[in-house]
Amino acid sequence: MDIISGQPMFLLFCFILSCFLFFTAARSRRSPTQVLSKSPPGPPRLPIIGNIHLVGKNPHHSFTDLSKTYGPVMSLKLGYLNSVVITSRDAAREVLKAHDQILSGRYITQATKSNNHHEFSVGWIHPSSPRFR
Repeated sequence: MDIISGQPMFLLFCFILSCFLFFTAARSRRSPTQVLSKSPPGPPRLPIIGNIHLVGKNPHHSFTDLSKTYGPVMSLKLGYLNSVVITSRDAAREVLKAHDQILSGRYITQATKSNNHHEFSVGWIHPSSPRFR
């Protein structure tokens, strides 16, 4: 009797899970046209994990193989984090010279912002701000 009563709940769970995956996949296919217009080219992504499946036990070998297809500067989505991978020495030198102020900032978490630590602590102030100097 327990199997019969549990079957509708299992079917409902499967239906909700399939709807969630369908809408997530539809949204991820729609958004790359907006996001990828500003980001470098990269491999196609899976809905939830992104490109984590392409990074194996040796990430440097995986990035080398991907750079042969997508060039020395490519974008990867590692889970929910958008990443730009630079595999060329010349491209890295150019990016670090031209965009050093943008790259020198730190990611401020919500926990830090909730207590206003990002406004008062020197560790979270951007290096180009007048308060840092």
